[in-house]
Amino acid sequence: MRVTGGQWRGRRLAAGRDPAVRPSADRVREALFSQIAPWLGPHPVADLCCGTGALGIEALSRGAPRVDFVDVAPASLATVQENLLALGASQDRWALRRADAARWLARRLAAAGEPLVVLADPPYGGRAAADLAAVLSRAAPSLLALAVLEHPASDRPLAEVAPGWQVRTRIYGGTALTLLRHAADDPEADHA
Repeated sequence: MRVTGGQWRGRRLAAGRDPAVRPSADRVREALFSQIAPWLGPHPVADLCCGTGALGIEALSRGAPRVDFVDVAPASLATVQENLLALGASQDRWALRRADAARWLARRLAAAGEPLVVLADPPYGGRAAADLAAVLSRAAPSLLALAVLEHPASDRPLAEVAPGWQVRTRIYGGTALTLLRHAADDPEADHA
């Protein structure tokens, strides 16, 4: 597993020791970050159900100002820390948060502040994706700049969202990336 772009492009990441952790494939991460690049510079990022931290590390490598890595598993957070320290990531640009991802996100959005970019890769087959989708679908556009949920291609976790949100799903083999963003922020709308 390698960083696919930015300042740490090509650097290897530790995969950790937990066989239940399923890191995002390099090609999926590369496709994702080519789509969301405009949102990374100005907004803080949350890597939810972070596992190895590959999504958040990719965001830092490509210019995100700060990333919160959120996971319930201490072993996952230890792997993220190992990866960040090996890369020499400035410690003022990241934080490790041991918490349930949906609960942490709900608290973070309730606290308001700067709009957040959310990258979530919850375990397949559990409640985490549905719980995160429920929080995301109710988020105010002023609090959420963009959200990406990785899930099995057969699932549709963000089928119902509040008015004003735009949902797009792209499929890469058995993996899908669903992007949630405010319709007014659609760069393609300017060229329609």
